[in-house]
Amino acid sequence: MATKKNTAGQTSARMVMDVLKKNNAYTADSAVGYDAFKNLRLSTAVIAYTIANLMETGIIMRTEEDRYYFEEKNWNKVVHKVKYSYLFLLGLPLIILFIFLGIQFLLR
Repeated sequence: MATKKNTAGQTSARMVMDVLKKNNAYTADSAVGYDAFKNLRLSTAVIAYTIANLMETGIIMRTEEDRYYFEEKNWNKVVHKVKYSYLFLLGLPLIILFIFLGIQFLLR
């Protein structure tokens, strides 16, 4: 399996989630503090903004001690939603095209 490296093309969300995964922060008991993100090549403002956005969607959860962990179940829901949205966006024009061609064929 190919390894992922921090590159310029990698999103800040992916970088933050990778830190949580690398530290096995999957539950409130194994949550990590903000200092775990200090080695990211992102400004503090970008890291804070990214964590806040991921918390809005429920992908990252915060404990009462201001520690963070990755909620994989919610991440899978987001991935599922995005996949079906793309499928819908790509499939709908094809369905409309087939309906249009079918109507033209029937009217000949």
